[in-house]
Amino acid sequence: MNTRFDPEQAETRHPNPIGSPPVVETATEARQGSWGAPVLKMLIAGLLLAMVAWAGAEWYGQSTAPPPEQTATPPAGSTTPANPNAPPTANPATPPAATPPATNSQSGN
Repeated sequence: MNTRFDPEQAETRHPNPIGSPPVVETATEARQGSWGAPVLKMLIAGLLLAMVAWAGAEWYGQSTAPPPEQTATPPAGSTTPANPNAPPTANPATPPAATPPATNSQSGN
């Protein structure tokens, strides 16, 4: 079976063969597609598929969200350290030791 194109065996097909009257079409007939029920069905189907995808994404997001007790905010309070001049400790769970306030030699104290 030969599948190659041979120009000598090709048929000449012309939409308007020589000697035939010209094809006259209206604007509606010349369109590739028409508006109406098929287009409306495709638009509705697309919207339904988008809503199904959105619902699936919402469901997946809620199923992977952390529990509410993990997302609670810390209690309100002062965020300034008790002693800003204290050096940081190796263990952040233990507060640094209190140091006396530094005296300023220029103020005369």
